Amino acid sequence: MGNKKEQDVIVEDKSVTKVCKKCGDPLRSKSKHKYCENCRRQRAKTKREILGTVGALGLTVASLVPGIKHFTKK
Repeated sequence: MGNKKEQDVIVEDKSVTKVCKKCGDPLRSKSKHKYCENCRRQRAKTKREILGTVGALGLTVASLVPGIKHFTKK
């Protein structure tokens, strides 16, 4: 029985309240993420904006390549 009590104490020591890595707000105990909902939404929005910008630039470059190829001398 002494061994079981020691394990219980160890488990209690490991149970630390989770906090968001960015803002430090407490997270739910069952949360599997490292960031709170607000920070996760902000990160997703930033990623979408960056992806949209890169996509627009790629589309612009792709549309210019056939035009440049057409005007080169053979």
